[in-house]
Amino acid sequence: MTREVLMVIGFISLLLNLLLVFFFFKAYRYQRSSIVLCLPLGFLFLAISYVFLFAHFFYPYVPGLSSPLMWLRVVTQTLGYTLIASSYLLSRKNNRTSKFSFSTLSVWSIVSVISLFGLLLVIDPIGTLSIYSINGIFTAANLALLTYILYFIITNLEMKQGSVYGLVSAPIAFAFLWLGQFSFLIWKFDGGTASLYSSEITRVISLILFIRIYYLVSRGCSRPIDINEEK
Repeated sequence: MTREVLMVIGFISLLLNLLLVFFFFKAYRYQRSSIVLCLPLGFLFLAISYVFLFAHFFYPYVPGLSSPLMWLRVVTQTLGYTLIASSYLLSRKNNRTSKFSFSTLSVWSIVSVISLFGLLLVIDPIGTLSIYSINGIFTAANLALLTYILYFIITNLEMKQGSVYGLVSAPIAFAFLWLGQFSFLIWKFDGGTASLYSSEITRVISLILFIRIYYLVSRGCSRPIDINEEK
């Protein structure tokens, strides 16, 4: 029963994440900067990680398949958080216009991940099973990256209203992502169902908050300016 519930929650997370990637892609079309580019790519890799997790639920005990799925699940998830954190790190520097197309980079990213998955299936390197024992290390790295993001947002609250940065200045949403990773880390130690469910549900709440924030900011940017407000 637990696996079925997790599959449903994971599928909802995947759909919400893809919707968020689409929204950030729209923002990148109007502001082609390396900062904005890292955000949709980061959430795209998070979506890819959900796909591998979803596939792992279907093939949890298949020899030679379960381990590569989990390897790519944790690696793509950490890579996603790294790219999102990089967007905030780059915002401290000069904002340069990106020469790359998001669609092109997305295709290359997906092809690279699929190729890596195929390589793991063919080679089946010794030690792939160790991913189940060192998964906590990747979770700790995710917590460190999310902590940096939260620290950056809290110390830079004076961001311009209505700018693209406002789309991702969501400390509460990132806090829920942080809580989800922390709950998963607790589950690694106690194995309780409550902490496992908490890690999945908090992720869904976070994605919903991100989408809501995008909607509110985009609606505010498109609202006509009242001349009387400037007087």
